[in-house]
Amino acid sequence: MNQSLILAADEAQVDTAKARVCFYGQLNGALLTCAVRFTTLSTLAGCAVDTDNAQAIVEQVWFDIEEQMEAAIESEAFEPDGSLVI
Repeated sequence: MNQSLILAADEAQVDTAKARVCFYGQLNGALLTCAVRFTTLSTLAGCAVDTDNAQAIVEQVWFDIEEQMEAAIESEAFEPDGSLVI
């Protein structure tokens, strides 16, 4: 695990309008807005994801989410607003 990246799973919130789960992280001490799309969660978990089960799925695949976030950082795949969405 990348020790310069710390993600806060306990503060994850479902964004129904954008079909994703949002949370914060710290990258080298800077606050980073992060999100994982329902489609990404579905792929990781191997099942359909919706607003009712998204939070539980995030908890189940959290280590996979961390790995994908780290890969996105290494690829510098930041959104125009500076957030990181996988």
